[in-house]
Amino acid sequence: MNIKNKKWLLLISIPAIIGIFFIIFFSVSETTTHRAPWGHAGCPHMTPNYILWASVLLLIFAIVPISYYLISQKLGEKLEKNMKVISKLINKNNQTPKKEAKEINNKNVILKFLNPNERKILEKLIENKGTVLQSEISRIEGMTKLKTHRAVKDLERKGIINTESHGKTNRIILTKDIKDIILK
Repeated sequence: MNIKNKKWLLLISIPAIIGIFFIIFFSVSETTTHRAPWGHAGCPHMTPNYILWASVLLLIFAIVPISYYLISQKLGEKLEKNMKVISKLINKNNQTPKKEAKEINNKNVILKFLNPNERKILEKLIENKGTVLQSEISRIEGMTKLKTHRAVKDLERKGIINTESHGKTNRIILTKDIKDIILK
């Protein structure tokens, strides 16, 4: 999510929070008086129901955007930190003289930062020299169409793979920089 959308979430939630405080303040500070609403004598004055619904809506408009903003910011920072660690390890390993050991080590380093489903996809891509159909991945033992879809989206978001439409399925392709590291 880009920064402009995050700022809009905060701009929406700030008036909602202010509105909630006003409703709470006026609801608490309003004392019960014994006036007769609509001609009924002796009934205490109560806060109308629409105030309750307005406060619930304002609460939703306040909490949901703020929590989404904070969660997405933490996840973005965590992803960026992991990618920096991966790139440092890869650069460090590229300085070793043995090419075969370097290739195996690069694969292992990258695979350690992936969850099991993402690891299966990357291993299948390595077997097929960097390109495979998504339908083939969903046929791997332990993988379903949903698990495959989620793992592919995560790998794409991390910049490890690209997808392109191929009939009723997608073709999964390693990005050039990852392909250079792993398949050479």
